[in-house]
Parts: sequence; C-alpha cells; structure tokens
Amino acid sequence: MEADTETRDTPPKHAARHYSSPLRLQQSADTRQRITAAALELFTEHGFGATITAIAERAGVAPQTIYATFGTKGAILKALLARMEDDADASGWRDRIGAEDDPAAKLERFAQWSAAMFSASKTAITAAQGAAGDPAIVELRTEADRHRRQTLTTLIAGLADRGALVAGLSRQRAVDQAWMLTGVEIYLAAIDGCGWSDADYAGWLARLLINQLLAEESGEDHAEPATRET
Repeated sequence: MEADTETRDTPPKHAARHYSSPLRLQQSADTRQRITAAALELFTEHGFGATITAIAERAGVAPQTIYATFGTKGAILKALLARMEDDADASGWRDRIGAEDDPAAKLERFAQWSAAMFSASKTAITAAQGAAGDPAIVELRTEADRHRRQTLTTLIAGLADRGALVAGLSRQRAVDQAWMLTGVEIYLAAIDGCGWSDADYAGWLARLLINQLLAEESGEDHAEPATRET
C-alpha cells in the first residue's frame, strides 16, 4: 500500500527545521519585535499613514521582510493591539477584581482595568481608527468585542448570583449595557474629545456602571468621583 512505501531510513521532513528551530525562532521573534517597535513609533508620529518603507527603514530591515513577516500594515497593527492586555497587566487586574468582595468595588476595579488597557495601547487604537476597513483590523475588533463580552458575562454572572443587580434587570441586559459603556469609542471621546485623564475616565465609568447595574444598597456607600478641575 502507498502508506507503507516510506522506510524507517527516510529522515523526517521536519528534521532540519527542528535542529535549527531555537535559533530561527529567536531571530524571528527579534525581527517581529523590531518591526512592531518601529511601527508603533511611526504610528505615533504619522498615524496609519506611515508606510511599509518607512517602517522597514526605522526597523533596519528590508520591506520584503515586513511583507514576509506580517503581510500588511493592518497585520502589524493587529499584532500591536493584540498585546494590549499583556501591556496592561491583564492577569494582575483579573486577580484584583476577583479579590474584591464588594460588588461596587468589583465594578470600580473593572473600570480602572478598562482605562489601563486602553491607555497602554492608545497609539495603536488611534491608528486603528484610520484602518477601520482593513480585514485584519475588522477581524481583531470582532474578536476583541467578543472577548470583552465574555469577560463581562462572567463578571455580571457573579454579581447576579449575589443578588446585586438592579431589580428586574436581566443578566443579558446587564451585559449589554456594560458592553456598550466600556467600548473604546467612549474612552477616546473622554480622553481626546473632552481632555479627561485616565483617572477621570475610570472614575466616571465606575460610577456609571454602579448606577446602571447595581441595586441601590450595593453601591450606596461609594461617593461620586471628584470632577476634573478646569
């Protein structure tokens, strides 16, 4: 049979690659790091209009290397945005949220985490506004929205199990409301449109989430955050 024609003496097709893979993987990782670092600098300076040629020059590689590594500018931007949670210490924030016993405090922590995530990748997020039609960005945004909804579903389920939600507010409706309020568009409107600080945004978002989602007795001890001085 055909499946039996390969003998034991035939070396595996992946043998050579396996032998050199540690070095190759390190070189590949270094190249990706140089390209994404250069792209982030140029996106900061010029937005999504920064060219592949300029990114290659800043990274010290050939444009063909960028095409071979990422394919498109949108894919580079996707890689930058995908690091958002790591850059914002996502695991640490999850631990802090989980450690809070008070429902209002959990929402405050979540608001602070949202601000930290958006702040850590604000340059890439802003650049993404200029690449809204790029397939890589569309895909990433869809995945990010889905992931945020899953995270909120877990958070809301914990609040609902404790009877902390507003009377008559279903879990699904609570998730919908929280999902809309925690979108990046509102963050950008607050920071860029209104000149708020990240702390301003986090305090406002926390108060809004508490008022919208929690029964009165769950959030009554949490005072209104101080407003930004003009």
